[in-house]
Amino acid sequence: MNRFSLFSIVIAAALASPAFAEDICTVNLQKLADNSAALTTLASPAKEQVEEHKKAAEEAQRAGDVETCGAHTEKALQLLQGPGGDGGAETN
Repeated sequence: MNRFSLFSIVIAAALASPAFAEDICTVNLQKLADNSAALTTLASPAKEQVEEHKKAAEEAQRAGDVETCGAHTEKALQLLQGPGGDGGAETN
């Protein structure tokens, strides 16, 4: 059991490291770029919010604040996914 606990601590420390945060920032910015077509289908308020979060994320990344970058990209991706996680598409 002690080996498992130690392993869990090591994994948690690795996931909390700045390198991991930088990867999330970079990966999420790429996801936003890849989903630019979905951005055109969003209604006006959500579209502006996504663009604001993306801009703030890029500024944070340039400033070296990868945690803030990751937070903004996560929010932008959530807005792109819509309420049901389906890109905002309604189903009947």
